[in-house]
Amino acid sequence: MSHNDTDLTEINKGNYVPVSKTENFKNFLESVGLPIDNIIANDTQREIISTNIEKCLKNIPESQKQNARYLSKFVGASVIGLFDAALNYIWNEVVLNLRERAVLYGLDLFYDAAVGGKKRESYQTEDDLEGLKDAVLLDTCKKLELISDIVYKKLSNILTMRNDVAASHPNVESIRAFELLGWLETCVYDVLQDKPSESALQIKSFIENIKNTEEELEFIVVEKLKKEIENLSIFHVNNLLIRIFGMYVDEKSPQILRVNLSKIASKVWSFSEEKVKYNIGTQVEKFEINLNNSKRKFGLEFLEIVDGNRYKTKQAKLWELTDLCDKLEDARTGFDNYWNEPSIIQDILSYLNTSLDIPKAISEKMIQTILLCRIGKGISYQEGVSPQARPLYDKFFKLLDDDMIIQLIKITFRPIIRLRIDNSEISLKQYNEILDILYSIATKPRVKNILDFLRKNIKNATNAYTIKEFKELFSPYTNKS
Repeated sequence: MSHNDTDLTEINKGNYVPVSKTENFKNFLESVGLPIDNIIANDTQREIISTNIEKCLKNIPESQKQNARYLSKFVGASVIGLFDAALNYIWNEVVLNLRERAVLYGLDLFYDAAVGGKKRESYQTEDDLEGLKDAVLLDTCKKLELISDIVYKKLSNILTMRNDVAASHPNVESIRAFELLGWLETCVYDVLQDKPSESALQIKSFIENIKNTEEELEFIVVEKLKKEIENLSIFHVNNLLIRIFGMYVDEKSPQILRVNLSKIASKVWSFSEEKVKYNIGTQVEKFEINLNNSKRKFGLEFLEIVDGNRYKTKQAKLWELTDLCDKLEDARTGFDNYWNEPSIIQDILSYLNTSLDIPKAISEKMIQTILLCRIGKGISYQEGVSPQARPLYDKFFKLLDDDMIIQLIKITFRPIIRLRIDNSEISLKQYNEILDILYSIATKPRVKNILDFLRKNIKNATNAYTIKEFKELFSPYTNKS
């Protein structure tokens, strides 16, 4: 169309927005045999756009206008009457803005949240953002608080309409002028004028500061960082933990970086969700399966730092706890057991936080081993028990649930335990202390009654299974393994 085919409609004292005449365009389409229905918006709809679009565009910051080429295309398409193409352009402008936010936040962190599994290795640079589907880009921006929940819902609606009625896909639907202006308003006010949350920007600064520091962080700096962590949202803390773990196990990371990460790792870990911790535990086991010894070494170090052994996979915990139980048994019967036992039981407890953390497959072995250690050697020196290990053994007993308490009582009737208690007043005293602990944590009335019977008949406790009253009390558990 020539310049003469376009009117200039005056708006607000001297400002002009073009309103195209479309008769020539329609005549051309008709002359070459192409359809003209539902192609160009009618004059009324285009007039609505023409008289309102400038008001929206005026609110865009000058810095945003300079490179907003898709907005220029939007204006062109909308005033001509190609509303479906205009919607496509407005969405393209949104996508570019969301990608800028991803870069601002930090690509490593953004990709960690957006891409999982083996695909993650394919996403490294800014250009790789083009490989993310628009829906994934939008979802990740919401998750990382680069946009608000309300803006996310608005943009999700625009994406849906863009997919269903815009020019990006074949369709016969029409778009009305006020709908298009509403989508433009969302783009201008909620995207182009909006900025990522302070919390989101803080994450990038946080990571960059630690990565670029070539000296060990001072105490005052570490405390400041810990305070900042407390103010982060759960999404950001989760993602920060993933990123810290990734940097720690990276073979290319300098040792000073690991030193500094270790100073704040426990704080981040404590504020993160359980599912993220278990994912890290699984990742460490994958390093072993894949024979990546370097990453496995650093992964195990990381779990030690954050006291995260209990988040290892069930199979990994089973292997390692079995090995530790064997070591504790060797230490108990070996030389200098008072000095060797504490570190081993401490390692065992690092895997346990509740009774659910005790693998059923080795609960019996673990209970018997620790019971023997806590009953002790039956000698007067330190009452036969390692003084440093004693409170740790008691801590273990306090983790047991009612079923495990019954299991312990059954173990007590075994000769290896029974003979030790029967032959030493000192060991009997230790066993009585254990019963007191178990009584304080038992929840089922019958279990409490059983423990109370044993405490009141402590002299015959190891032979209680021969007493009629006890057999009746214990009968629900007699045939259970």
